[in-house]
Amino acid sequence: MLKADIHLRLGTLDLDAALDAAPGEVVALLGPNGAGKTTFLRAIAGLVRAGRAKVALDGVATERRPIGSVFQQHLLFPHLSVLENVAFGLRARQRPDARVAAMAWLERVGLGAYANARPAALSGGEAQRVALARALAIDPRLLLLDEPLAALDATTRVEVRRELRHHLASFDGARLLVTHDPLEAAALADRLVILEGGRVVQSGPVDEVTRHPRTRFVADLVGVNLLRGRADGGVVALEGGQQLTALDAGNGDVFAVIHPRSVAIHRTHPEGTPRNVWPGTVRSVDMLGERARVAIGGSLPIVAEVTASAVRDLDLRERAEVWVSVKAAEVGVYPA
Repeated sequence: MLKADIHLRLGTLDLDAALDAAPGEVVALLGPNGAGKTTFLRAIAGLVRAGRAKVALDGVATERRPIGSVFQQHLLFPHLSVLENVAFGLRARQRPDARVAAMAWLERVGLGAYANARPAALSGGEAQRVALARALAIDPRLLLLDEPLAALDATTRVEVRRELRHHLASFDGARLLVTHDPLEAAALADRLVILEGGRVVQSGPVDEVTRHPRTRFVADLVGVNLLRGRADGGVVALEGGQQLTALDAGNGDVFAVIHPRSVAIHRTHPEGTPRNVWPGTVRSVDMLGERARVAIGGSLPIVAEVTASAVRDLDLRERAEVWVSVKAAEVGVYPA
């Protein structure tokens, strides 16, 4: 079990955050640039001096436990062979079987044929597999992964992510992953910890965090509209003064979530009985294949997702005047 509580100041960053990770659990640390994710990870590894730090692994200070690390830039030793790179940590621990154990790990990640090669001969994906083998070869109780796939191209990233998920599943220590990629987090992690401005603002299982975002950053990650207000029966009074009708809104401070696909766009006031209708102005139209995300400004800014044919039929373009409607049943509400 990893338990970390770290406070430090570094430039404009004021980091004061705590988290834990159980054996066999993958915890992903996400947040916007400058939130303190990598600094938190490096403080755990002892690479950054903290003003106050309580870090324990299985109840023992981390400096007395083996920690494996994999960074965005794989940081292999260029003058050593691939085999010697993997064996480096084992030799530092005076393992007499360092080369044998290192070779076993290279075979495990499918790179046994590259044992005598230098890192310069490897592709980005191969180098990252070597870095993973080097980290796991020492049998660490904690594995730290700092944006391990960020430097890879899209095709290689998918392949290495699949392999990484396989190897993480066979590792029984705690695992802490720093990433900015929600797909990577969802594919690899059991639990998410969201860091913003040096503080933990939300944490929980992946499905819970993605279904119930509590900050704009998380809402943007999962691609939904997040609003906050006060519910009274079936009406949510929003912070900007507008109102939303929702089913079973309850009472008290709440978040309201609307999926972009639930937002309908009209060029004239819609007929029928939609409970939530308001005017707006198109700010931008981003085409995504056969669908488009349309950002609409006005008294209640919102993002809609419509088909490419709807963009053409409605002549949606910047500064176009439109009407927006959302059914009450499509507004998700939960306590703030």
